[in-house]
Amino acid sequence: MVRTVSIWRWQLVFTGSIVAIVVMITAFKPQTFANPLVVAGAGLVIVTTLVTLAVPWHRLPRTAATVVPLLDALAVGFTTNAPDLRLGFLWVFPVVWLASYFTMPWVLGGIAFISATLVLFADQSGTPADILLRLLTLVITLGFLGVTVRIGAQRSRAARRLLQRRSEQVNRAAERAEANQRRVTQIVDALSVALVVVTSGGRILQMNDAYRTLYGRDRFGAALPSAAVEYDGRRGTALPPSRTSLARAAAGEQLHAERVWLFDGTGQWRALEVSTQSMASVGEGEDITLVVIDDVTALLEVDEERRTFNAVVSHELRNPLTAIIGHVDLLRERDDLPGRVPAQLDIIAHAGERMQDLVASILQQTSRAAQEPFAPVDLREVVEAAAASYAPVISGNRQELGIGGAASLVISGDPFRLRQVLDNLLSNAAKYTPAGGRIDVGLDTATTGQAEVTIVDDGFGMTPEDLSRVFEPYFRTESAVRAGISGTGLGMGIVREIVAAHEGSIDVSSEIGVGTRVTLRFPPRSPEEVQT
Repeated sequence: MVRTVSIWRWQLVFTGSIVAIVVMITAFKPQTFANPLVVAGAGLVIVTTLVTLAVPWHRLPRTAATVVPLLDALAVGFTTNAPDLRLGFLWVFPVVWLASYFTMPWVLGGIAFISATLVLFADQSGTPADILLRLLTLVITLGFLGVTVRIGAQRSRAARRLLQRRSEQVNRAAERAEANQRRVTQIVDALSVALVVVTSGGRILQMNDAYRTLYGRDRFGAALPSAAVEYDGRRGTALPPSRTSLARAAAGEQLHAERVWLFDGTGQWRALEVSTQSMASVGEGEDITLVVIDDVTALLEVDEERRTFNAVVSHELRNPLTAIIGHVDLLRERDDLPGRVPAQLDIIAHAGERMQDLVASILQQTSRAAQEPFAPVDLREVVEAAAASYAPVISGNRQELGIGGAASLVISGDPFRLRQVLDNLLSNAAKYTPAGGRIDVGLDTATTGQAEVTIVDDGFGMTPEDLSRVFEPYFRTESAVRAGISGTGLGMGIVREIVAAHEGSIDVSSEIGVGTRVTLRFPPRSPEEVQT
């Protein structure tokens, strides 16, 4: 059907030109139509056009269409019989047609056919030399035109075929790339580790299913109604937008297994370890960063269960054994024991002591397996980092924060857990100190050689009854509840647990209307050295 439309288009353009010429002849030289060959030429064009429009060219061989330009050439030959008109230039149409769609033999044959019509029907006035010159001029001109158009048509077809082949190659390459992309996406989505790619401008380029599930995003990256929120600690303070994992990665910060707490859309706390990896730049100079987020909640839960087991063993076995051995020792001191009783008490005492040593050995091995190796930690750096984190909150409350004492105070411990201690204590001080109040943090070495950190505020303070329950889970003072101060009542229990894990101690003193003082003391040696 495409070839049929092309034939129609060529013929209609030629017919339009003939009709325009006929109109001009009618207007300026109507006597020309007295020549029957001119009328026959115009009539042949009309008939050829009607036949062209009626023939189903797509059902005929391709060469059948050559009849049309040859009939047009014959029609133009009829019009050359008029001595005062020069319509031979219209042969350009059939020659260009033949040169555009058919081979060179057809072009040369068409020119020969045109030469024959010129000899048979053209006006023969003039000398034989003039007639020959007109014939040769026509043949050379049309030949040059036909060859030029033919070469151009061949080049055009070759270029079109080349472009088509390249287009097919590009399409195949695109299909392969798309298939590879789908495979990579499927592999990445199958990973349990959350992955997200972010630009320096903060745009998310790609994410996997684990990240979407973890942070509550749909397939297109938009946040769902129950979007997750990152916190600086479990039940701590929500991170501002500029300090979230993605914001820090976009800003170029290098993170390595950094702990972040996430409150997800299902209402569950998740412990995450976030790492970043710089990648190649994209357009407009933007850098891109791969953010790797590993959910370590299950590992922490296992560690918590291990610590709970240790506590159960310590409380339920070691303490009763101590009581048994103690009472046996009391009985052994009596002088009124009958017969074999002293010997039997000795057996009980020795068995209890062996059991006590066994429990201590098990506790020591389990504790060492559960704990991560401690490292030197500068408490001054931990305090300053926690203070910088809470500086916006304290400034917003119009409170003052001062840090004094030792410029460096190094102990052996876990910097992350110690940071939790300072975060909880500074958070409490900021919450329970009124606007305009002051919070002071001091670092010093006690007379016993222990590292000592004190956090003092001039806040609301606590009653002796409240102070006795300060480490109880979920305990909150009535004044705090009435005042609508947010909190869960778990912070001080967590602080005591962490301090105890570092073989340290915590002391809290408080007075209503005066304020609260928290004193932390840590051994100058590592817990392992203390145990040995």
